[in-house]
Amino acid sequence: MKIYTKRGDQGQTDLLTKRVKKTDQHIAVNGAIDETMAFILMSKHDISEQNVIVDLDIIHEDLFQMAYEIALNNENKYIITKERVEWIESRIDFYDDMLKPLSKFIKLDQTKAASWLNIIRVTSRRAEREIVKLLEEQPLNDYSLKYMNRLSDYMFTLGRYFDEVKKGV
Repeated sequence: MKIYTKRGDQGQTDLLTKRVKKTDQHIAVNGAIDETMAFILMSKHDISEQNVIVDLDIIHEDLFQMAYEIALNNENKYIITKERVEWIESRIDFYDDMLKPLSKFIKLDQTKAASWLNIIRVTSRRAEREIVKLLEEQPLNDYSLKYMNRLSDYMFTLGRYFDEVKKGV
C-alpha cells in the first residue's frame, strides 16, 4: 500500500466522520496538538529523569485522545475528563513545591530540557488558542480546554524545575 492517496490534492482531508477543507478549524486544532505531541517526543531525548518521562508519555496519550475527540466531533463521546485535569494540576503542584516563588519574569534557558519544555509550552498555548477559536463555532469539551490551559502551566513549571533544581542534568 502506498503512503500517498492523492485524496488531499484538492485541499480536503478526512475528519473521521466527514471530509473537510484543510483550513477547517478542527484541522487547525489538531495540527497544533500534533505539533505539541511532536515536541514532547523530542524533549524526551534530553530528559533523563524517569518520572518526568512517564509524565510526558501520559500527556502525549492524553493529547492523542484529545485530538481524536476533536476529530470525532461528537459531544456524546468526550474523552478528556475532570480527572485528567486534576492529574495535571497535581503534577504542577508536585514540581512547584520544589521551586522558589517567582519574583520576576524568567527565561527557561539554563538547560536543554527547559528549553524544549518552553517550546512545548508555547506550542500548547497556540493549540489552546485554536481550541478557543473552534469554541466560537461549536460546543466542545470544557475539560479539553482546561487541560490544554494547564498543560502550558505544567511545561512552564517543569522547565523551571530543570533550570533551578536539576541544572546540568
